Amino acid sequence: MRYRTLSILAILVAGTCLALEPADQGSVKRGEPQRQENYWEERAECSAPAREGGRLVVRADFGSLSAKPGATDRVTCQVRVQIYTSDENEARQFFKDFELSLRQVEGALYLMGRLRQQRFAQGLSHQRHTQTRGAQYEITVPLRFNLDLETKGGGIAVEKLEGQLQAITAGGSIRTGDVTGPVRVETAGGGIQLGSIAAPVEARTAGGSIRVGDVHGAAALETSGGEIVAGLVQGTLRAQTAGGDLILRGASGPIEARTAGGQIQVGQSGGNVIAQTAGGSIRLQGARGRVEARTAGGSIDLLQIQNAIRATTSAGPILAQMDADLKTFAASELQTSVGDIQVFLPPNLPVTVDAAIDMAAGHKIVSDFPLNIQKEGEAFAPTKVWGEGALNGGGEVLRLRTVAGNIEIRKLDPRTLEQFRVRQESFWKRWQEHEERRQQKQQERQEHEEE
Repeated sequence: MRYRTLSILAILVAGTCLALEPADQGSVKRGEPQRQENYWEERAECSAPAREGGRLVVRADFGSLSAKPGATDRVTCQVRVQIYTSDENEARQFFKDFELSLRQVEGALYLMGRLRQQRFAQGLSHQRHTQTRGAQYEITVPLRFNLDLETKGGGIAVEKLEGQLQAITAGGSIRTGDVTGPVRVETAGGGIQLGSIAAPVEARTAGGSIRVGDVHGAAALETSGGEIVAGLVQGTLRAQTAGGDLILRGASGPIEARTAGGQIQVGQSGGNVIAQTAGGSIRLQGARGRVEARTAGGSIDLLQIQNAIRATTSAGPILAQMDADLKTFAASELQTSVGDIQVFLPPNLPVTVDAAIDMAAGHKIVSDFPLNIQKEGEAFAPTKVWGEGALNGGGEVLRLRTVAGNIEIRKLDPRTLEQFRVRQESFWKRWQEHEERRQQKQQERQEHEEE
C-alpha cells in the first residue's frame, strides 16, 4: 500500500513537472552555406506556436521582409541570407556572425536577424558592407494577427492582415493588401502602396509616392517627394508632399492637402478644406466647411461649396459654384492676378457682391443679377471696372478681384449643375481607368520579376 501511494505521488509530481515545463519557444533550423554563381547563400527555417490575435515582432539588421496568412496556430518563416564574395572563408565567417532567433517574450513572438558587425565589418566601409550582403524573410502568420516589422535596409510586403500593422524600413518600398487594424508605415526612401485600411493610417516616406485605398479612420500621408493618391477616408485627411500631385477621392472630415509643386484634385469633404500648391491647378468637388485654396500658378475650380471660400492664384482662372444658403454662407474672397473669375450662385442666396477689375482694358463684369457697375478712365479703354450689389436683400460679402481678366456672376440652374456633375464624373472615370492600367502593368512587372 505504501509503494502504491508513493507511485501515485510520483505520477502526480511528474504531471506537475510536465505542466510547469516552458512552452515551445520556437525552433530555428539553419542549413549549410551553399556556393551559387557569384555569391554564397545559407537557408534557414523557423517555426513557433501562435494563437490568433497574437503579435509578431521582427527586427532585421538588413534584408527584405514579406508576410502572408498561413496556418491559424503557427508562425513560420523561410530565411535566405546571401553574401556576395568568392572567398569561402569570408562567407563562412559572415554566416557564423549572423544570428537568427525566434523566441516568445511576454506573450509576443520575436524574430531577430542580427549581425555581429564588430568582427565582420571591421575594415569595411558601410557602403561596401551594405552592397555585399542580402536577406529575404518569408513569413507566414495567422490571418488574425498583429505585426511589428522593422529592417535597416530592404522592402516590406504584407499580403493581407486582420490586425494591427507597423512597418518601418531604413530604405525600401512598403506594400500591403487590405488591413483591418491601425496601420503605421515609414520608409527612409521608397514608395508606399497600401490596400484598403479599416482603421486609421499613418504613412511617411523620405522620397517616393504614396498610394492608399479606402480608409475607415483618419489618414496622415507625407512624402518628401512624390505623388499621393488616396481613396475615400472616413475621418480627417492630411496629405503633404514636397513635390508631386495630390489625388484625393474625399473625406468625411476636414482635408488638408499641400504640395510644393503639382496639381491637387479633391473629391467631397465633410469639413473644412485647405489646398495649397506652389504651382499647379486645384480642383475641389465639394465641401461643407470653409475652403482655402492657394496656388502660385494655376487654375482653381471649387464646386458645391456650402460655406466660405478664400481662393487665390497668381496666374489662372477661378471658378466657384456655391451650394450655400443664408445659414451656411460666410464672407468669401476670390482673387487672381491674371485670369477670369466665374461665380455661380443659387438664385435666392442673400449676398453682397464687391467685384473689381484693376486693369480693365478689354475686360468687363457680367452679371445675371442686378449690379451697380462703374468704370474709371476712358470710355473705350477704362482702367478700372467695379460692380456692387446687394443680391436678395444682401448678406455676407463676396469679394471678387482680378488684375486682368473678366468677372462673371451667374445664376445657378439645373442645366449648369448637370454639366458640373458630368465633368467631375468624367474626370474620376478617366482617373480610375488610368489607375487600373497602372496596377495591371505593376502586376505584370512583379510576375515577370518572380519568374
